[in-house]
Amino acid sequence: MVTPPDDPFAQVRAAVEACFPVRELWFQDGRPVFTIVPGPDDKTRFLRLRDALDGLGLLPLLRHRDGETVVLLAPKPPATRTRWVWPIGLFCATLVTTFIAGFVDSQGGCVPGLPSPVSGGLAFSLSLMAILFCHEMGHKLVSIWRGIDASPPLFIPMPPLPGLAIGTMGAVIFTRTPAPNRDALVELGASGPIAGFLVAVPILVYGISHSLVISHAAIMANGCQVTAIPTPPLVDLLVRWLLHPSATSDVLMHPMALAGWVGLLVTALNLLPASMLDGGHVTRAVFGSRTHLILSYVAVGVGILFGYWVMSLLILLMIRRGHPGPLDDCSPVTPIHQVAGAVLVVILLLSAVPLATL
Repeated sequence: MVTPPDDPFAQVRAAVEACFPVRELWFQDGRPVFTIVPGPDDKTRFLRLRDALDGLGLLPLLRHRDGETVVLLAPKPPATRTRWVWPIGLFCATLVTTFIAGFVDSQGGCVPGLPSPVSGGLAFSLSLMAILFCHEMGHKLVSIWRGIDASPPLFIPMPPLPGLAIGTMGAVIFTRTPAPNRDALVELGASGPIAGFLVAVPILVYGISHSLVISHAAIMANGCQVTAIPTPPLVDLLVRWLLHPSATSDVLMHPMALAGWVGLLVTALNLLPASMLDGGHVTRAVFGSRTHLILSYVAVGVGILFGYWVMSLLILLMIRRGHPGPLDDCSPVTPIHQVAGAVLVVILLLSAVPLATL
């Protein structure tokens, strides 16, 4: 029997055979499975196959099965039209809540030299939003470059809470299709934290250099109401380098320094090697699914140890959904992407904030 040239299966088979040497074709649950002969250029071949199948509404998957390398097929999720009213509305709402948070944190200043509540609110809000925006745009630009269907950044406003008002729970991007390979998954996970960290550092330098060093006695004499917050190693290093405070003094943080502190906090939480967090993407790409699952539970324990009970609960809920991995889960991560993973470990160590000391 001659297969019509416009038969979808014939087109799929032709596309696979044009990209890979096929050793065997069989069916599982009614879906074709192509056993291929692996080669050193499988990563390039797979990207070519993904492009070839895009017009057919299919996504190829490259997997190891029983010692063989196989190509599987899955339906490609339909592209959804972005409704910009939500991203823009949430962005504006987060601008407002972070301004209120900065305003509240700048009230009750008992010494001259720090910004007024309005100036403090603007400095805190704009600085923090710059960090979060660059973080999320790092993800978005990689998703565009790598052909990953992803939503625009969705910022999460939060009413200022007593004690320490920050006005936001960060932002998220939802991906509708997996990363094409492990390299792209590393890039997707690493781009946000690296971009946000690079913006947070100069904001911290400016904010800390414009913070005030005041003695304990002066704080008591002026009746100042201050809140002690735990600081990550990077903030400690910058304070010692820029301000040289004595053992009998405190540092009253400038609103931009506080924004940088929050930026480091968000970065550290995202770099936990768990589930669908940024650190989870990199862990899944570099170490595979089994180690990723183990480290996800380790991250839950670390979150509890550091006082992040809510974050640990969210990770437990995300673990149940698993991680889809990249489309090509066979091609190894390149050395430069492994270096990027090591850089993220350094950023995590510099940014970690142990809330358990509060």
